[in-house]
Amino acid sequence: MKLIHRHVPATLLSALVFSVTPLAAADLFVGSGAKAGEITDRTAIVLVRLTATPGQEASGLIPGRTGQARVHTSTSESFANPATTPWADVRPDADWSIQFPLKNLQPATRHYYRVEYRATASAAAATAERHSFLTAPSPDQRAPVTFHVTTCQDTRGEKTYRPMIAQKPDFCVSAGDTVYYDGEGLARNVPQAWQAYQKMFGLPTMKEYYRDVGGYFMKDDHDYRFNDGDPYMKGKWVKAKRADPGARYTETKGEQKLDVAWLTHEEGIRTFKQVFPMGEKTYRTVRWGRGVQIWMLENRDYRSPNQMEDGPNKSIWGAEQKAWLKQTLLASDADHRIIISPNPIIGPDRLMKGDNHANLNGFWQEGQAFLDWLKDNRVSNVILMCGDRHWQYHSIDKRNGRNIPEFSCGPTSDEHTQPVPPMFEGVERPYSASRGGFLTVSYRTDRTLRCQFFAMDGTALFQREFRP
Repeated sequence: MKLIHRHVPATLLSALVFSVTPLAAADLFVGSGAKAGEITDRTAIVLVRLTATPGQEASGLIPGRTGQARVHTSTSESFANPATTPWADVRPDADWSIQFPLKNLQPATRHYYRVEYRATASAAAATAERHSFLTAPSPDQRAPVTFHVTTCQDTRGEKTYRPMIAQKPDFCVSAGDTVYYDGEGLARNVPQAWQAYQKMFGLPTMKEYYRDVGGYFMKDDHDYRFNDGDPYMKGKWVKAKRADPGARYTETKGEQKLDVAWLTHEEGIRTFKQVFPMGEKTYRTVRWGRGVQIWMLENRDYRSPNQMEDGPNKSIWGAEQKAWLKQTLLASDADHRIIISPNPIIGPDRLMKGDNHANLNGFWQEGQAFLDWLKDNRVSNVILMCGDRHWQYHSIDKRNGRNIPEFSCGPTSDEHTQPVPPMFEGVERPYSASRGGFLTVSYRTDRTLRCQFFAMDGTALFQREFRP
């Protein structure tokens, strides 16, 4: 992966760099843990962040530190014959992190890695705890695969990761709203956004989960800018009576004011790529053997304005991503084609919403045209999955002769749930519940795919199996 050095205002960078005090060896840690992501059968990316504390402070923050790091990787837990990356400096303009691209890995193999770190090239080095991840099987091999899908989480969802750890998945797809900038502890600017991830992913159980589980991270509105944010909004409209000392109002419309004290479109894109192991493209597809191919879509960067009248030119995906999606679906020979979107395509969703493909006053026409395209091109064995919604559901679209399933994994915590909305005509819903938890997807070598919902405590709630 090529790291892109983007411009950071000199005043911000100066404040970040010069707030760091001189280092002693004992002052440097990998307190946020490490994460492996974007895993294929041969490659992966490891994200490392150097810190001033071994874990969260009382405020939940894990302050960053300058320093250097490198990664040792081996297929042996004893680290026999390890491969070692070059030393690299952390980037204060990326929350004191480094991303290490790993290549020439072995398919379907657990790879162990350790971070070695030091304050300067002349300082003594220390080594962090062992981490690991599993690589995907070769595209032509059928092998068992198990993964999790999550969304809509804040710190109240930490305990949900306990039963997730016990299931020992091969990887996790975090399908958007990984944190809430406009939720607990408002994150209005880039440094505050970094802190939101320290508070969520620095939790002990989160660090334990990702110590041995690779991740694919997707963003939605709340970990991009604010609720229902699009690239064209100057800010967030709020009720005029609302008192918010962090707000900066520039316009008034009726009983609402425009609060522009939020991340810009460009900052939202850049920040997300800094805090997770991430390639340049945030829409991508990955094969986990012959059995499973997964598409992960980008729903914020290329979308038309939410307020635009719906029609054939209104798009969430943009022309380039949509063409890529169709081309790669047609080219796939996987037993099961799983499309994961940050937002629902089938739903049903709440009637008041206008932000996604399942909304009549949103991007309805693009969603329906894509579902018709799947049917007309006989693209079979497609399963849709989504984040964003605060209830679990399994729906089946029966409109226009279609037969396409969709699963919403629901929020990670019960405290984040919302009521299940009414049904749409032509959509069956075998299961729905205002429950927090997660979705587990398992592929077996008999070519069966199981989608199973779990509650926060790991109680199994509903399952459905598919065969190609």
